Amino acid sequence: MPLLALKVLRNTLQLKVNLLFGGAMPKPTSTKSKARLNQGASADAEAASTQLSLTGTSPALPWTVSRVTQHLCAVLEEDAVLGQVLSVRGELSNVKKSSRGHVYFTLKDESASLNAVLWASRAASLPFKLADGQDVIATGLIEVYAPSGSYSLVTQSLEPAGIGALQLAFEQLKAKLSDEGMFDPERKKPLAEFPFKIGIVTASTGAVIHDMLRVINQKNPKITVTLAPVAVQGAGAAQQIAQAIAALNHPKLGLEAIIVARGGGSFEDLFCFSEEPVVRAIAESRVPIITGIGHEPDYGLADAAADYSASTPTAAAEHAVGDLTIWQDFLTDVGQQLPLSLHRGLDAAEQTLDILTERMLSGVKAVLLQAEAKLGLHAERLPMLMQQQLQGAAQQLAQYAASLEALSPLAILSRGYAAVLDDAQQTVKSVRQVHAGQKLMLRLQDGAARVHVDSVEKTDRTIN
Repeated sequence: MPLLALKVLRNTLQLKVNLLFGGAMPKPTSTKSKARLNQGASADAEAASTQLSLTGTSPALPWTVSRVTQHLCAVLEEDAVLGQVLSVRGELSNVKKSSRGHVYFTLKDESASLNAVLWASRAASLPFKLADGQDVIATGLIEVYAPSGSYSLVTQSLEPAGIGALQLAFEQLKAKLSDEGMFDPERKKPLAEFPFKIGIVTASTGAVIHDMLRVINQKNPKITVTLAPVAVQGAGAAQQIAQAIAALNHPKLGLEAIIVARGGGSFEDLFCFSEEPVVRAIAESRVPIITGIGHEPDYGLADAAADYSASTPTAAAEHAVGDLTIWQDFLTDVGQQLPLSLHRGLDAAEQTLDILTERMLSGVKAVLLQAEAKLGLHAERLPMLMQQQLQGAAQQLAQYAASLEALSPLAILSRGYAAVLDDAQQTVKSVRQVHAGQKLMLRLQDGAARVHVDSVEKTDRTIN
């Protein structure tokens, strides 16, 4: 498959046209329209049976455009270079994707350009994103498109020049996910020191899974392992790996760590672990992810997104599982040291209790002595305080008695006054309560006297 520069391709086409038409290059047309061109030019073909010679001799009759295009297509097909699949290197320009998924673009160099198309069926499987300015190698067939009188390269495959398609796809995705913060250290989740339930995403057969299970069993045979078998390379592997990671995140499984692993291989073999579905599944995992993909130099996007990246699958298993013997040795030491520690602890507690008891008794004694001193002081002052209280109460009582005596009716009677009572023993306060012939009682200081009212006289002066 020859690799042609655009300038060489242009010169080759120009030479073919010159040989056909004696110098002037007509506008080309496409082999896709061969059937239509054959129908439209059949009459012309019969009338103009004279063939063009390589010396540039013109046909006996004028040719139609369709006839010229048909003949040009035939010449291109028979050409040793242009009639077969060829590769063309150039810079991408005017990259456009149609609503149906077809990609139209121009290949150009410093002195020429070539229109090209990549049909949707092939564009869908392109691993990297096309962009203006990329240096690429396009492989396909030169075809003439009759309606516009132009030729173009119908591309069958595209790859970056100087760098592999997968490597370019890797760099593009790395930049995209890095901008999203998917590889930031702040996203990393801490690993459980001694997990007892882990999941493994890898192939169900082969040395990798057996070596990992051996290491896990040696370090901690009590661990429960859940295996999610997947394809670890090839078409569809990335989707399987991403789905397996999501499945192992189910809360019912209760996993404390997930190992994503694969043995060594080429960059192409390991590329499925750098595809976007896998990287996003790892970054979005609720359960911490440990990767062990390939060997020491291999480092993919899955490793960058993982919470911990080990150099190999075995190293990943080593790091994921805590060594149970360490705990067993620790517990053995604790069991041996526990009686001595308890004895020492009890001795220390007893000493502390003695000290606290002594301090407490000393404190209680001091409080009692203070209370006794205060009680003696109060006992000495109590009689005097009681006498003072009694004297004050006696004086206040005498004052109350004098006040009551001054207010007593008997005191008033002793000054020559009398209280007048009616038959109901109600005090008579006004002559309006008295009538002639009524009997009243006079209450005096030393007794009472009954009187008979002969008459009632009213006065204008009232005694308050």
